[in-house]
Amino acid sequence: MGKLLFMIRKEFLQIRRDRAMLRIIFAVPLAQLLVLGFAANLDLENVTVAILDQDRTAQSRQLSEAVLQSQPFVPGPTVANRQELQQALVMGRAEATLWIPRGYARDLAAGLPSPVGLSINGTNSASGGKAGSYLARIIQEQGRLQAEAAGAPAAATAPPLRAHTRFLYNPELVSRYFMVPGILVILVTVISALLTSMAVVREKEIGTLEQLLVTPLRTGHLIAGKIIPFAILSYATLALATMEAVLVFHVPIAGSLGLLAVAMAAYLLVTLGGGLLASTVSATQQQAMFTAWFFLIFGILMSGFFYPIANMPHWAQLLTLLNPMRYIMAIVRGILLKGAGLADIGPDLLRLLAIGLATFTVAVARFQKRTG
Repeated sequence: MGKLLFMIRKEFLQIRRDRAMLRIIFAVPLAQLLVLGFAANLDLENVTVAILDQDRTAQSRQLSEAVLQSQPFVPGPTVANRQELQQALVMGRAEATLWIPRGYARDLAAGLPSPVGLSINGTNSASGGKAGSYLARIIQEQGRLQAEAAGAPAAATAPPLRAHTRFLYNPELVSRYFMVPGILVILVTVISALLTSMAVVREKEIGTLEQLLVTPLRTGHLIAGKIIPFAILSYATLALATMEAVLVFHVPIAGSLGLLAVAMAAYLLVTLGGGLLASTVSATQQQAMFTAWFFLIFGILMSGFFYPIANMPHWAQLLTLLNPMRYIMAIVRGILLKGAGLADIGPDLLRLLAIGLATFTVAVARFQKRTG
C-alpha cells in the first residue's frame, strides 16, 4: 500500500510541476464548456423566409406580416415570380419560402381551401422540421382568423381540434439543456483518455519508465499509480464543469449526483483503459494523442451527441452498440434532465460496465506484456 501511495504522490508532484498540463486539465475544459455551450445551439434563430404574394390583398399582406413578425423568422430576398422563389431556396438565400396564389382572399371568403405553397430547406432535418411546423401552424391559425373575419360559412370556420401539447423534461425546448450534458461527457473523456495515454508515453520518452521497472514496484502498482491520479482529476473536472453548467447555463439537475458519480466510474474504466491501451501501441506522445483522438471523434459522432441514433442507418445503429459514449451520454442526460434512477439507467450501465471491464483487462494485459 505504501508503494502505491508513493507512486500516486510522485505522479501528482510531476503533474504539479508541469504547468502546461495543469492548463490542459483545468483551464481548457472550462473554456471549452463555456464556448461550446453557447455555440452548440439548436434553437431556431433568424430563419430567412422569402414570400411571393401574387394575391396582393389585405388578407395576403396580413398573412405575410404574421409570418415575419413571429420570433424565429426574418424577411428573405424579394422575388417577382415562382422561379425566383425557387431559386432563393436552391441558392441558400432563404431557408423557407411561402407562395400566396391569386384568389387567396376570395377563396377564404367563400369557405374554400386555398393552395398556399410552403417550401422548407430540409438539409438540416432538425431545424427544417421545426421551421416547417412553426410556419404551418402560423398559416393555419391566420387562415382561420381571416376566414372568420370574412364571414365564411360556419362549416369552414369551425375551430379545428386543439392539441394540448406538453413537453416533458425540457418544457421550454432549450437546446443547451440537451447539449451541455453531452459536453460534460466529452470533457471527462478528453481528460481521462487523452492525458493518460500521453502520461505513460512521456515516461518512455524521457527514460523514466525503465527506471521504474527496475524498482521493487510491481506492474500493478505502476498501472494504478498512473491511472488513479487521472481518475481523481477527471472527477474534479466533472465537478467543476457541472457547477459551471448549473450556474452559467442553468442546466437542471433532476437526479442524483451520487448515481452520476457511480456511472462515471464505469465509464472511466473505458477511458482510462483506452488511454493505457493507446500508450502501448504508441512510441511518442504525438502518436498517443492522435490514436486516442481518432477513437474520440468516432465515439462522439456515433454517440447521439449531434444526431439522434434513431435517425442513423440501421448498420450505423448496430455499430453504436459497441460505443461506450452512447451509453454514458444517455445516462448523464437521463440523470440530469429526467431524474433517472438506478432502475432506469441499469441496462445502459451494465453494458457500459461490460465494455469497461473488457477494455481495461485488455489494456492491462498488453501493458504487462510490453513491460514484461
